Amino acid sequence: MKKKNSKVASIDFFCIGFGAIVGVGWAVSINSWMAGSGGPLPAAFGYSLALIMMIPVSLCYCELCAMLPVSGGGMAYAFRAFGDRISFISGWAAFGAFITIIPWEAIYVVDILSILVPQLKSGSPLYTLAGAEVYTGHIVVGTAISLLLFVINRRGVSASALLQRVLCFVLVGAGILAMICALLKFDISNLYPIYDNVGSNTHRSFTGGALSILASVPFFLAGFETIPQGIESAGGNVKSAGKTVILTVFLSCLFYALLLVTLGGAYPWKGFIRFGSPSAALLFKEIYHGPAGTLLYLIILVGAVCGLLTTWNGFMMASSQILMAMSRVSIVPNFLAKQDSKYGTPVHALKVSLAASIIGPFLGSGLIGSLTTFSAAGYVVSWMITAFCLIKLRRTEPELKRPYKIPGGVKTAWFAGIIMAILMVLLFVPGQPVYIGAMAISLFAGWMCIGLALYILDYNQRKRYSKLKRASVLFASMASADIKMPACMDMLEDNYRIISFVVPKDAGYAGQNLTELGWGKERSIFIIKIEHGTEMRMLPTGNAIIYEGDRVFAMGIEKSIKRFCENCDIGLKYTMNTLKNFMGFGETEKQSPLTCTEIRVNGDEPYCGRTIRNTNIQSKEQCMVIGIERNGEFMRMPDADMTIDAGDIMWIVGADANVDHLASMSFVKGTEVHL
Repeated sequence: MKKKNSKVASIDFFCIGFGAIVGVGWAVSINSWMAGSGGPLPAAFGYSLALIMMIPVSLCYCELCAMLPVSGGGMAYAFRAFGDRISFISGWAAFGAFITIIPWEAIYVVDILSILVPQLKSGSPLYTLAGAEVYTGHIVVGTAISLLLFVINRRGVSASALLQRVLCFVLVGAGILAMICALLKFDISNLYPIYDNVGSNTHRSFTGGALSILASVPFFLAGFETIPQGIESAGGNVKSAGKTVILTVFLSCLFYALLLVTLGGAYPWKGFIRFGSPSAALLFKEIYHGPAGTLLYLIILVGAVCGLLTTWNGFMMASSQILMAMSRVSIVPNFLAKQDSKYGTPVHALKVSLAASIIGPFLGSGLIGSLTTFSAAGYVVSWMITAFCLIKLRRTEPELKRPYKIPGGVKTAWFAGIIMAILMVLLFVPGQPVYIGAMAISLFAGWMCIGLALYILDYNQRKRYSKLKRASVLFASMASADIKMPACMDMLEDNYRIISFVVPKDAGYAGQNLTELGWGKERSIFIIKIEHGTEMRMLPTGNAIIYEGDRVFAMGIEKSIKRFCENCDIGLKYTMNTLKNFMGFGETEKQSPLTCTEIRVNGDEPYCGRTIRNTNIQSKEQCMVIGIERNGEFMRMPDADMTIDAGDIMWIVGADANVDHLASMSFVKGTEVHL
């Protein structure tokens, strides 16, 4: 059985998101923000504009991730709302953005560690790529850290969150110390000129400079997406986790803006933009001389390394989770959905993240700019689609439980979607302040073409199973997140079996309906699901016909199932599972969108006093009685002529809506367990 991860607290979700956001830029890119925007104040104002732009987006995620707490984030919401094609666009764009950040972090971490440990750059460089030198020490250290983070993430989100909490506290402490020490040297004259286009940027005003920062803002604020990605396996309070999304975005924008103003005011900003990396650490060495400056330099360096590691760790987890989710619905090859038998982590998807991580040190720092803006485009596409998902699901699935509802409702979502759509267009229009450049556009187009090829190659896999079946796998974890395991689950484990087989060619019973076959009456075998092409029939009636090539799921007690396998032509390629596993309480994922419910018969129900056959529970309510508990005795797969009496406890299997309707006939409902 898979080991259950210990629940992740709200503070851990905050550290996962905040660490993944802030860890990227403040220590290594802050002076380049000033240079690109025309000064620290335009850059700080740009992050204020980003806050206005990102708050509605993060609010959409607040509602959606609490409502659909599954791996995949925006991709999963798009699948629920719009289906395969839109979920592919959202998921593949986001995955490209996620997987790009991992080598970005690997590159910068080894660069900064080279400052702390100069020996990493000893000897001649192995080669030069895009103007950057790559050393053996970089590759060794980058690979070692990649493997360490892989091992940690292999043990689950809770293990990753523990590391994230420790690193995030160091990161925040270093950032706050930087603000305080910068304020002690603050001189308002250092902020002048308020605006000056010091490079070849396309903007010509303070506002244009502020807008230009929006081209990279999605990259530097994207860490909040790690929360929806990890929420499925993390457990805990999904409503609190949802609210943490908005909190991380707000505090991160505030953190960036305050650092821009305080560090920009501590030293003439036109001189600051000429500093190398990590610029924030070098600044304190310049404004504080002697041991104090050296100590602050080292503290900021350590904070920078911790910050980069938080992002690296967070996105290694997030990348593997979204890849697993895409695999579950056959957007990418199915083997990527395989989970570790002990920890439930996506082992093959994590290996893809590991490969991206190891590649980073081989690339060197010359490709940083293009990776940053390419990633931003991927995020904007995914965020735009996510906003429209909320609008669609509010209309099509109003009955879904929403632990958190965003202020403004669909109006807020429309605002977020329109803003992201406008930004997406501007990112690709030359001459605009937020234009990402030809290289980034080429990378983005190439990435989407690669995804399209995979999507086409998986066409047959998608058509083999209906959208309902694939959705049942993607959203399986929602069913039992807050539901207690049934009291008699151990009995279900010991006695009930589910067999799955494909009807062989030339099978003698192919073409007959279930009534004609009489498997229920003669063999105590009951068909609970038939997959016919892309159609899924749950609890089919006696008129349902079984055809060659159908996949059939049959239920019965163990001895009946064994006799059925021996005496019926079901082929050699069949699988047998326990009902407990089939429900998702064992070692495997849930395999069907069914519910098992315990209903106590009070005596005033329309079916009380009637035989199971005459109650029409199966034919009319589309439910199946799989057991009856009476006076402490449990009767498994009861005969259709058995009478239902007051005081009985029935175990019912059926689709959610049908079971709810049947249970509503009784004043006392039992525990519901979703398959």
